[in-house]
Amino acid sequence: MADWNGRTLWFTSTDSRRKMSVTFDRNDAPLVERSLTSWGVRYSPRSLRLPQVLTHFSTLALILFLVSQLILILAAVLPFFPGEMQMYNTILNSTRSQVAGATFIEAFKAIFVNNLQVAWGGILPVLGQLSFGLASYNTGRVIQVIAISDQYPASVVLITLYLLPHTWVEESAYPLATAAGLLAVTTWRSVSPSEFAHRINWGSWKLAFVMGGVVLILIAAGLIETAGLYLGTGELVLWVPVGIMAFFIVTWIRTRRRNIPSLGSA
Repeated sequence: MADWNGRTLWFTSTDSRRKMSVTFDRNDAPLVERSLTSWGVRYSPRSLRLPQVLTHFSTLALILFLVSQLILILAAVLPFFPGEMQMYNTILNSTRSQVAGATFIEAFKAIFVNNLQVAWGGILPVLGQLSFGLASYNTGRVIQVIAISDQYPASVVLITLYLLPHTWVEESAYPLATAAGLLAVTTWRSVSPSEFAHRINWGSWKLAFVMGGVVLILIAAGLIETAGLYLGTGELVLWVPVGIMAFFIVTWIRTRRRNIPSLGSA
C-alpha cells in the first residue's frame, strides 16, 4: 500500500513501522500514477492537490489577497441580513472600547493581538481558508456599520481606508499566513503527515519563516495603526517609511531567492 500526494510517494511496510518516501518532479506525476496502476500498487491520495498555478507561494498569496478584498468590499456595500447590523455594531463598540483612553502601548497591544489571532487562524488546513474569508467578511460589515454611524457612504469609508498605509500592511499579512498554511500540507510537505510535526524539513522551515515574517508585518501594521489614532489623516505621511521598508524587503527577498529554494517548491 502506498500514499501519494501528487509529488511524494510513501511506502509502508506490512508491520507499519518502517516507511520510505520518494519525491518526484511535479511533471512526472501522471507517469508515476500510471506506473502504480500498471504495477497493481494500491495508493490513496493523502493530501489536497492544488492546480499548478496555485503551488507558487507568491501567486497563491496574491490570489488570496484579491479574493479577500473582493469579499471585504462586497460585505461593506451589500445590505445586512436580519440581525446582522446589531451584532456588528456590538463588535465595533467593543473594539473601540479597547482603545478608547488607552495608552499607546495598550492600544498597540489590543490591535496587534487581534490581528495576530486572525493571521494564526488562517494557517489551519481547510478551516484556515474559511477563517480567512470570514475575517474579511467581518471587516467589511464593520466598515458598513462605521459608514452608517458616521453618516457617510460605505464607498467613502472604503476609499479612506485604502488610502491609509496600515490597511495595506495589515491586509497583506493574512493571505501570506493562509497561503503558507495551505502549502504546508500540500506542496511543501515531503514527509508523511504523522511525521510532519516531529521532523525538521524544508517545508516546516518555510512555514516558520513565513509566519515569522507575518508577525513582523503585523507589528509594523499595529504601530502604524496606533499612530494613526493620534495622527488622523496625518497617517498618510507614514507612506514614506512604509515605502522604504517595502523596497528593502523586496530587494532582500530577491537576493535570498538566488541562494535558497523557492517558497513554492518542496
